[in-house]
Order: sequence, then C-alpha cells, then structure tokens
Amino acid sequence: MKGKKGKLSTDPYKGVRDFYPEDSALLRYIFSVWREAAESFGYIEYRASILEPSELYRAKGAENEELVNKQTYTFTDRGKREVTLRPEMTPTLARMVAGKRKELVFPVRWYSIPDVFRYERPQRGRLREHFQLNIDILGIESLYAEAEVIAIAHTILKTLGGKDTDFEIRINSRKAMNSLFAKYTFSVEKIREIRGLIDRKTKMEPAQFDAELKKVAGPDFALPETEPDDVADTRALLRNIGIQNAVYDPSIVRGFDYYTG
Repeated sequence: MKGKKGKLSTDPYKGVRDFYPEDSALLRYIFSVWREAAESFGYIEYRASILEPSELYRAKGAENEELVNKQTYTFTDRGKREVTLRPEMTPTLARMVAGKRKELVFPVRWYSIPDVFRYERPQRGRLREHFQLNIDILGIESLYAEAEVIAIAHTILKTLGGKDTDFEIRINSRKAMNSLFAKYTFSVEKIREIRGLIDRKTKMEPAQFDAELKKVAGPDFALPETEPDDVADTRALLRNIGIQNAVYDPSIVRGFDYYTG
C-alpha cells in the first residue's frame, strides 16, 4: 500500500489494528481473564486455522450464502480451492466435533479465543478483524447449560472490575418468539423483517418503534410483556448462584435463525 509520492504507507490495512507492546500487554491481560474464567468452570481450550473451505459457511443456508459472497474474505487458492478467512467460530467448532464425535465424551466443554474477519464498512467499535471469546457446551439439553455460560460471562465482567449495577444480562426465548409468530400468518420473509425491526428497537424512540411495528406487523401485533417460563427458570438458576442482574428482554432477537432456545 503506497501513500503520497509512491512511498510505502506505515498505516495498517483498513479495518484492522496494530498492537504495539503496551496494547499487546493489555490484550494478554484480557485474554488471561477470559481463560481463567473459562477454565474455572471446567472448559478446555481448542484452536483451529483461520482458513476454512467456503462451503462450510454456505452449508448453513441462504443467509450464509450472502455472508460468504458479500461479508467475508473469500478467495481461490493455488490449488483451485475456494477458501474463506473465518468470519465466526461456530461452524469450525461443529466441524471439529462432528469429526471426532465417536471419540468425544459428552457433554463437551470447550472454549477458544479466535480472531475473526468480516469484510464490512469499518466504524466505531466495529472493525474488519476482532477477537472474541467462544464458550461452548455440547451434548446437554438443560437450562443449567444456559445458566453456566451466562455465569462465565458474569464472572469475567466482575473480574474486570464491573459491579452488578454497571451492567445487565438480558435474556429472551426463541421458543416464546416462535409461539408469538405462530399466532399470525407471517411469511418467513415477514418474520425476518419484523425481527430486524425489533433488533433496532433500542436505537429508536418508543413512539417511532411502535408506529413502525404496527406498519410492518399489523395493529394487533405486540411484543410479549409476560416473562416466558424458560427465561424465568433460567433467571431463577442464576439467582441461586448469586447473579441478580439478569432481566427478560423480548427485543433480543439477533441470531434467532439458528438459535433454538
């Protein structure tokens, strides 16, 4: 990358960051807190390459076809194979677990700290590369698993100096939202449109959101006010282990295409 008068620029690639020693030290500290919290709950770390076959992401359906085509770093290697810089870790996790499923002892408790890449317009707080903590428990159908993962996040925030009054844990139920949408004759596309609007709720004035919701979903549609049983039970489990700042929030809908609980 060349700057003025053909000189090589010292700036990093657009949308990524350099970590000088002082920044790297802070990053290592954050990662150490993540690892300590995960391992205190019995999770073990796994790693994988940042490169995956592009078909791994397309296998998730039409929405991920768009993800691969428009939001990822995808290219053809010298062996004529289409590969992608990982935009998330879940498909890699699923591939790895499927590959060793006969050898693993379930439930599996794994964690990872990957850097992931999205070809998006860089903006404040959202770049093209970021690090994330993945906490995954597989092979158990219980709200105890939900509560355990939430407890790890709570532990991390408290270790980093947060107080319960500094943050909220917001929980919604996919099952409850499915039941709500089932009362109406919405198409799949209409449900996605409604969910997209609900996802933007916190960025809108209440009156504006209510008007938009009525226009998109009809005058009779409204978000539930009564807490679903699975959310109430999860919050009760959290209270039993001392976590008091979990609340029900029916506007949490991002990712519901693949969430099940």
